Amino acid sequence: MSFAAEVKAELAGLTSARACCQLHELRGAFHSVNGDIDTAGRLARFPLLRNLLARRVVRLTRALGAAESRFQHHRTPHQTLYDVEAQLPTALVASLVALPGVPERACDRKALLRGFFLGCGSINAPSARYHLEFVPPSVAWAEAVQATLAELSVRSGVSTRGAQPLVYVKDGNGIVRTLSLLGASRSVMEFESLRIVREVRGLVNRKLNFETANLGKTVGSAVRQLAAIEQLERGGRLGGLPPALRDVARLRRGNPEAALAELAARLRVSKSAVNHRLRRLELEAAGASPSEPHS
Repeated sequence: MSFAAEVKAELAGLTSARACCQLHELRGAFHSVNGDIDTAGRLARFPLLRNLLARRVVRLTRALGAAESRFQHHRTPHQTLYDVEAQLPTALVASLVALPGVPERACDRKALLRGFFLGCGSINAPSARYHLEFVPPSVAWAEAVQATLAELSVRSGVSTRGAQPLVYVKDGNGIVRTLSLLGASRSVMEFESLRIVREVRGLVNRKLNFETANLGKTVGSAVRQLAAIEQLERGGRLGGLPPALRDVARLRRGNPEAALAELAARLRVSKSAVNHRLRRLELEAAGASPSEPHS
């Protein structure tokens, strides 16, 4: 089961005690799946729902006083989808078809988002990348979902995928807050656990890359320095160099893999002094005239 499916399974099992929350969750689900309604007959249709959402819609409509709720199934090669039809009370019909907007109460905002997420939401496991999205049926509803998130202190963006509007949250903290607002506490803990593993793995990889790069630089420098020392010795010029350069040349030849800090500690000088002397050796081997007098 994907992480998104786990989140939806948790949300579908929640119980909304207040009628206002039940209404706004049902409203979010209704519009997220492009539901339609016969206002004269008070018959609401929720097309092509997955099993979890179909059962959730049936429970919500019955809790809100639906005279009858029934569903039909459609089999596809990969899953079974359901059409839910519910005979609604007259007062509920008007609320269900109300224009897109942000509910006044915080609990109703959370319930509306929960309905939308169950119907048209998705989330990636944090081991891949941070991404939570809603795919509302219209630009007006995309703006309403984004405004609802903003009222709940979650920063989101609006984009399009083809001609379909899209509301997305891409930062880890924003996704954690959104899951908490939806009521998916178990999924929050799993998300945080996976996020910690990802961040630790990233930190280790960055450190390894940094150390590998430094090691590569150290090895490359040592190879050049040893080649310069060999060239000076073959040309009989090494013995004529100042004692400081002969000492660092002897130490480098005996410790080809040592870092500058180790060489500096053995010579009891600074790293910059060791680096300067080794560069002088390379210049001498290349036949260049050092810019400073020998030391």
